Amino acid sequence: MRIKMIFVALIAVALAACSSSTTYQPAEKRGAYGYTETKLGKNRYRVTFTGNTITDKETVNDYALLRAAELTMQEGYDWFQLVNRDSESKSRSTSSFSGVHEVGGGSSVYQRCGLMSCDTYVVDHPSRLSGGVSSTSTRTSYQSSLEIKMGNDPMPDTAEAYNAQELAATLRRWMGNRQK
Repeated sequence: MRIKMIFVALIAVALAACSSSTTYQPAEKRGAYGYTETKLGKNRYRVTFTGNTITDKETVNDYALLRAAELTMQEGYDWFQLVNRDSESKSRSTSSFSGVHEVGGGSSVYQRCGLMSCDTYVVDHPSRLSGGVSSTSTRTSYQSSLEIKMGNDPMPDTAEAYNAQELAATLRRWMGNRQK
């Protein structure tokens, strides 16, 4: 009985992980969920934030800006300016079948879920399907990449320049209010 309870608890944790947005944290490796940075020069970096399919585009963009502000302060600078900004989206479609009756064979749909994502496999069997409903859902994930140049006062008078301390405080406040 105890093993069964542990198994149910592990499944609940795995399902919860699949349905929550990406937290603000360093990515375990390039391309994984979270932020990464690459030093491009003395005062230049590329900051990237990759979200999962639950994390909306606005949040991904804000997390990239927050990391740029934090990195700017860590490096001893007051402001950063966006030199280049790039956003990418990846969509994945999943089909499911319900109420399908096989007539001499058909297709089987299998779904394998890990902690962060699910993969769907369709295996065709020689024959045809009768009845049922087919549906397709599309999930989109976003990535924001910023190339920044850091500096100290005076800050350039341009819309692409940000005071790192002010921006970080504003985004943290916004994130705190959003989680309530």
